[in-house]
Amino acid sequence: MANILLLLLLLPSCKDHENFPDVPSIEEPQVPPVTLSINTQQDSQLNLSVSEDSIYTITGKTGNTDPYFFINKLESDAPEECCVLEFTYTLTEDIDNFEIFFIDETGNIEPARSSSFGIIKSSDEWATYALRLKKKRKEFNWGFIDEKLRLDIGSTDRTKMQIKDMKLRAMNEEEKKAEEEEDNAENEKSKYEQAIKDYLTKDYPCRITNIDVSSDQITITGNCTGEGTFFLAEIPTFVDLFKTDKIDEAYKIPLTQASFTQTVDRRRIINGFTYDGLLSRWAIFKEGTEKDELVSHAHYADKIAPIRSIEALNPAGKKGLGGIINSPYLESDIRDLGITSATINVCPVLFMHSTRQTDDIEHQYNGKTYYFSKSFLESNLDAPLKIAAKYNVAVAGILLFHPAATAGVDPIIASILQHPDYSAKGTYTMPNMTNIESTDYYAAILDFLAQRYSTKEMRITHWIMHNEIDGAINWVNMGEPEVATFMETYQRSIRMCYNIMHQYDQNARVYIPFTHGWTKAAGGGWYQVTDMLDMLNLYSQAEGDFFWAPACHSYPEQLGNPEVWNDKNATFSMKTQFVSLKNLEVLNKWVLTESNKYQGVHNRSIWLSETGTGTPVTPSEEDNIKQAAGFAYGWKKIKALEGIEGIQWHNWFDNPAEAVLLGLRFQEGTGKPEAGQPKPVWHTYQKAGTAEEEEYFKQYLPVIGIPDWNIIQPVSD
Repeated sequence: MANILLLLLLLPSCKDHENFPDVPSIEEPQVPPVTLSINTQQDSQLNLSVSEDSIYTITGKTGNTDPYFFINKLESDAPEECCVLEFTYTLTEDIDNFEIFFIDETGNIEPARSSSFGIIKSSDEWATYALRLKKKRKEFNWGFIDEKLRLDIGSTDRTKMQIKDMKLRAMNEEEKKAEEEEDNAENEKSKYEQAIKDYLTKDYPCRITNIDVSSDQITITGNCTGEGTFFLAEIPTFVDLFKTDKIDEAYKIPLTQASFTQTVDRRRIINGFTYDGLLSRWAIFKEGTEKDELVSHAHYADKIAPIRSIEALNPAGKKGLGGIINSPYLESDIRDLGITSATINVCPVLFMHSTRQTDDIEHQYNGKTYYFSKSFLESNLDAPLKIAAKYNVAVAGILLFHPAATAGVDPIIASILQHPDYSAKGTYTMPNMTNIESTDYYAAILDFLAQRYSTKEMRITHWIMHNEIDGAINWVNMGEPEVATFMETYQRSIRMCYNIMHQYDQNARVYIPFTHGWTKAAGGGWYQVTDMLDMLNLYSQAEGDFFWAPACHSYPEQLGNPEVWNDKNATFSMKTQFVSLKNLEVLNKWVLTESNKYQGVHNRSIWLSETGTGTPVTPSEEDNIKQAAGFAYGWKKIKALEGIEGIQWHNWFDNPAEAVLLGLRFQEGTGKPEAGQPKPVWHTYQKAGTAEEEEYFKQYLPVIGIPDWNIIQPVSD
């Protein structure tokens, strides 16, 4: 009892409490910013100077179209809270792509440790640029003593910029809120990503076994098992299988038997557009109250009725030419170099119109008229393709879609075809397949190209679907999705092309373009090639196989270094980080592995569709000889390896804008005596595959440092 009384005496009264002074709220201590300075001495492709009041002036150097500069090393670890890069600037011309390389204490500049951040707008007045880097600091484990940044500021030599007050600072409240919202959105994206991966590996109880598409009907065969009410559903290209809870009644066919065959009309009217079921996949569902349950993998057409046919055209040899154009050198180079394959860029938004123009070609697709520029096609596609056809050259069209900002002739077309999640970081966009209008426009383009270029006089035999998909953020942009999310959209694009083309050419393949990355992403925010190949195999197993094949850009590990034989991270292992001309045996082993073959039988033979060796922009005579030696080394492997169907050399002419010289010929139009003329690598390319090869190639053995051409290596798993 005494203890209780003592406790009561010690407790303050309410009146006493009212007299307590207010306790001030505790504010979070402010983390001071980390001041950053620009290194004006390190090579930067720019003219750099700094004033007494620490204002940096940055101007471009003529001809250097890859401008960048370095931030000096951190003098101590940057606090974790300091994750916003901020500076004040003036700028005469927009920076079309601001990119940051996060360089660790070793000083190595690795593309895989870089990220693109889109446009920085021009400003005549001092403006503030602030960029949240919390996720990137974590991703690259960056921000410690002796680490630094390289800032790449676009792709022009006209840069005129001033910068001051550069720092890393803590986020303000508005930025914290934006970061939190992004985190929540990322969580939803991760759930979507996992749903795709689960779908591809799941063993479903029901199965569609065959889909036969005739001229006006589609016949679907399959079987289902289990208790409940089942139905067959059409999944049009523009419907997201993984965001659909209830299937629209218009797409449902009730199933009453375990084994079934259902025949439906091939075409239907949707929102005023005629949609072709050739493009759809089909799946079996179990009826649910709030959500229908997917009980089979979706399945694409197995057999497609031909509208017309043309005999197969396979390359007669392994030498090809990348990016052919309407050039006076084309016919002579095809003839003199022994070219049997080639690629050509096909950019629909540069020659398609939303309304009829004077010289347009009209094309009917599913009851609607579409318009294509006759003069553009005749000059840029027809002319080179006719020359190629004259020499039986197998040509692959590279299908590229410009975004609305760089569309050219008709921004309406570009806006229809631009993916809704496209960001300014991409040179090209993923075509939009999210609604019936854009899907029909895309299908009409493919149908037009298939009809026009499936003839003996003008032939595109295969289609390379977009560009370097492992670097999709830059080359097939649809935002920054995770890999399975990207592949779910991408495989719909390649299926559309494959199915439409096979109506006109049953031998057409779709090629999947990759960089020289393999188990390591070749750039910041990029994907691993092996992950994408594995996913394509899973799609083929789950939804029906089709003839796709890799189109590899097996450049040297360092583009400007032609000594491909010294590529350190291109090893003779299936776990290699990179695949260059040094270790093509890795690609060959992949092709010959049974689980990677089309229908388990046919090799998905590889085109090296954008491959070559290069030199620095200001090469020495020795550099040009090494470029030729690098090709000779690669050619000996290409020639010997069954799984490599050929090389399509890039670039035909030197192009300094690529920050490396990859041409078989010197740059045109320079006014120099050698302009447009053959380089040493051109002559080496000419001798390859001829009776003169062995004697001519001997000169490169001492350059490479090997006694003979016995260079094929075994590849470990």
